[in-house]
Amino acid sequence: MRPPIIQARGLTFAYNRSHLVLDAWDESFAAGEVVAVTGPSGRGKSTLLYLLGLMLKPGSGQILIDNTDVASFGDARRAQLRAGLFGFVFQDAALDSTRTVLDNVVETALYRGEPRKPAIRRARELMSQFGVELQSTVKPGQVSGGQAQRIALCRALLNNPRILLADEPTGNLDPASAEVVVRAFHAQAHSGAAVIVVTHDPALVSQCDRRVEL
Repeated sequence: MRPPIIQARGLTFAYNRSHLVLDAWDESFAAGEVVAVTGPSGRGKSTLLYLLGLMLKPGSGQILIDNTDVASFGDARRAQLRAGLFGFVFQDAALDSTRTVLDNVVETALYRGEPRKPAIRRARELMSQFGVELQSTVKPGQVSGGQAQRIALCRALLNNPRILLADEPTGNLDPASAEVVVRAFHAQAHSGAAVIVVTHDPALVSQCDRRVEL
């Protein structure tokens, strides 16, 4: 069994004193696996992704990446780790409506200081792979919900992330498009990534390597 890339140990989080979302939660996620995180609405699945993705800080506990606790790192270091190690597919795509689709895809590469031309070339390759070849001037408001979600997947995969986090990634997709996304998740896992997917979709759950329920 491969060692875990990312682990949660004793992870606790609350939005306020009366709303404890996670209580001393433990789990490990290894390279090469696609893990479905399931559970009733309001149980904290999306919050868990934000914690694992270093967008929220836990009240207590550890988040270990390659056995290094990163939960208490400062904002700048956490942002650097997010840009370098993670890919995110947010629920409802979360694209910037003021920028072109292409700029949405390449933004993380530019944040890391990568040259624009190679980033654009890689973005266009991914957009072709996922069937969203669009003119460079098209903005998110001009595409369908399904196209937006596939564009978000391209953005998430652009840096070949070691940790891929996805929140309801097939919610806006028809079955054929959802299958393309699932194959992409397994391909990324096969390349050595840990893929963690929050979903209510039984079809998606059945295609994951294992399931964690909150």
